[in-house]
Amino acid sequence: MNLTTLLATPATGPDARIHSRGDRYVVIDDLLPSADFEATADTFARTRLKPVLSTIDPVYDGFAHRGGEEKQRLTHTADDAPRWQRAVKEQIRAHLGLLAAPGAEDRLSLTLSAWGYPAGTRLSWHNDAGAGRVGAYVYFTHRTWSSDWGGGLALIDEESHADAADGDALVHTATHPTLVLPRPNRLVVFRAHTMHAVQRVDATAGDRLRRTWTGFITEDTP
Repeated sequence: MNLTTLLATPATGPDARIHSRGDRYVVIDDLLPSADFEATADTFARTRLKPVLSTIDPVYDGFAHRGGEEKQRLTHTADDAPRWQRAVKEQIRAHLGLLAAPGAEDRLSLTLSAWGYPAGTRLSWHNDAGAGRVGAYVYFTHRTWSSDWGGGLALIDEESHADAADGDALVHTATHPTLVLPRPNRLVVFRAHTMHAVQRVDATAGDRLRRTWTGFITEDTP
């Protein structure tokens, strides 16, 4: 990490706080100050999204909407980077132990993609294993959301098993799923090999999208 990064003013807002945590995940609320979150929401609203078919269950998950993908080093942030990107990186670095990657920040990168889930869509259970992934993050950027609209992030706070993608097997897991509601300005960071899913967005959401910046945290290979 260079000196400029060390001396930079934190992007994480002064009111940011840990809402809840488990062995494999952490939920951070009010990541950005209000004005910066509003700017982030505006930028997301202008981001061009295209419908994409789910890679988990293309038959029943439905079409989500995605805006590109960028990959960045965890320890490098451009001077003109959006504040949300800097804040997400700060929180990932602060929770490397949760990702079982202490001291590895110089070897880590993260992807950044905009995702919108309209009414009727979901993302089935999966564990983000493979491809050098050590974790993932989800940052909610819609301005308003109701728990009646669905779209919650469900996690099972244990290391996934070989048959973890089998819905019947998950019914018998010893650990009850944790449901993280899509609160605006909320960040979730969790370890790879953790089963998780996006609940189906309910019809009562109308034309509102469940909006997130989402990506993987990966360990670079030499």
